[in-house]
Amino acid sequence: MNRQRGLSLIELLVALAIGSVLIVGAVYVYSQSRSTYAVNDIVARLQEDARYAMSVIEPDLQLAGYYGFTNSPDDFKYITGGSTATVVTSSRLQAADAAVAGLQAGFHDCGNNFAINVVATVEGSNDSYGLDCAAQGGGAVATADTLTIRRASRQDFAAATDGRLQLLVSRLSPTNQYIISDGALPTSPALEADTVQVRNLIVRSYYIAQDSAAPDRVGLPALRVKTLADTGFDDEQVMPGVEDLQVQFGIDTGDYNNDGVIDAGLDMDGNGIPDAPRGIATRYVDSDALPIGFQVVSVRVWLLMRSSQFEAGFVDGRTYDYAGKSVSPNDGWRRMLISRTIQLRNSRAL
Repeated sequence: MNRQRGLSLIELLVALAIGSVLIVGAVYVYSQSRSTYAVNDIVARLQEDARYAMSVIEPDLQLAGYYGFTNSPDDFKYITGGSTATVVTSSRLQAADAAVAGLQAGFHDCGNNFAINVVATVEGSNDSYGLDCAAQGGGAVATADTLTIRRASRQDFAAATDGRLQLLVSRLSPTNQYIISDGALPTSPALEADTVQVRNLIVRSYYIAQDSAAPDRVGLPALRVKTLADTGFDDEQVMPGVEDLQVQFGIDTGDYNNDGVIDAGLDMDGNGIPDAPRGIATRYVDSDALPIGFQVVSVRVWLLMRSSQFEAGFVDGRTYDYAGKSVSPNDGWRRMLISRTIQLRNSRAL
């Protein structure tokens, strides 16, 4: 009779042990791969969100101070009823001056003469909200900066619109640049293609709100923007997950050899301001430290991004040093800091 042989008990236990080790190893590799994939996905999402947020701000900054056929805001005058007999010059359209008569109340919502302060092509508030109009999204993050940009639209229009802040720009007559809000154009200069045009005045203020409006990202800070509209300012979310916005303005001090003083021959009147700035940033300052009379030629922007997923077991122990700040979160949210220096194309006089 043939005898059948099988595994002994010892052989079976050895096989089970080897199999268990292989299974544990496979599960560990799978777990690690899944964790690595999750981290890579979070980092990729941060990078994507950061690129988008910066891509919204950058074109606005590049066009700051673009006013159609001029980049000199001092050429503009505010008129009503199409009459040029009584004008308000651009030097009297700033916050420190009296509110311009005839301008709709909504255009003053974010501050006195805020919408028509065309001289301030870029301005900001340092580590504060700084706008008189209410912030949305649960209020503004108190320690973030605010950045405001003013320019003309790239599109020109066949006629003026009542209730919309617009610019009447003239290529051949630099002194005939007007701001209107009632749709009434002066008889001269008359509209003419490629020579005399109507363009919308664009005013945008970026800030950080405490809460995102996205349903899947509630409780996450977000970048928002207030945009000049027909009756005042609209407020919309740009990108959730932006935890901080910081800006510094690059000014042309005329100190091109970096010795701490204006180069010889560039300050003939002795007022401490270069007579003919070249549009080169020689010093960066916070918005509340911007010296009067100096030309802003570039803006440095920082965005601190925060992931939407809290990671158990992860601690962000990094210290983020930027814009004169030092931030050490020490929590379970993954972050990314990006920065970009943006040249203002219209900062130099024609």
